[in-house]
Amino acid sequence: MRFLSLLLTSFPLLAAAANPCAPATRVPGTPIEAPHAVFEAYVVEVHAPQASPSTFGVLRTRRALVEVSRSFHGPYSPGQQVETLTIDGVDACGGAVESGSHVLVASEFGGAFEIVELLPKAQVVPQGPFAALAYAAGEESRRSLRRSLKNASLRGKIDASLASELHARARPARHERCEIAGDGTYAQVSWGKAFGGNDARSKVIFERANGTWIEIMRYEAPTPTPARTRNKRSKSRALWAEGSGFRRPDVASADSTS
Repeated sequence: MRFLSLLLTSFPLLAAAANPCAPATRVPGTPIEAPHAVFEAYVVEVHAPQASPSTFGVLRTRRALVEVSRSFHGPYSPGQQVETLTIDGVDACGGAVESGSHVLVASEFGGAFEIVELLPKAQVVPQGPFAALAYAAGEESRRSLRRSLKNASLRGKIDASLASELHARARPARHERCEIAGDGTYAQVSWGKAFGGNDARSKVIFERANGTWIEIMRYEAPTPTPARTRNKRSKSRALWAEGSGFRRPDVASADSTS
């Protein structure tokens, strides 16, 4: 048993294969597409697996209701409840999820929400740019005295010279207040408020690879962004989804609240 544990920790690919809820591997510096939402959550209840038709044939899937605990990207706030649909199988994450589990949930286009990573019960930083930047060291932002960063605040492991370079590459509006965060591997320049102040309206994420900082994602929230009031939220989100070309959610309950 000790040898197996050493083998898994020595070879990350084997560890990922043994743990179906580990995040998918990617080549550093390659572009990523901005998802509709990414958040941490706790599983409220799990339903029995069922057969669901799809474009890939009939799949065994498992529905689970989760409650958002920390939002990294998208229009969801802590306390909201969302229904997820995850493939259930030997090489999938659904079979390992149970009530009370601490999970990472993602939705690519606002359709099905899927549990993509199973997190330990203790405090842990999930992998990937969104979570890494949200947990960037130094929760208290600091002001920079550099002239090129007049309207910017800095957070995490990022110095003023690097922040100035990334700020210029991101090209925010001249007088727009922005935040620049970094954790050593990822850095983000974000400005404006979207989704009722829950997320940045515009953001550019950079990744350090091969000794340089590479832009891997540029995102701008759709207009109009969904309202956060209880009465108007459903209508606003419907108009936003139709106007931006996204499919209406089939599985997730976008309007669920705690």
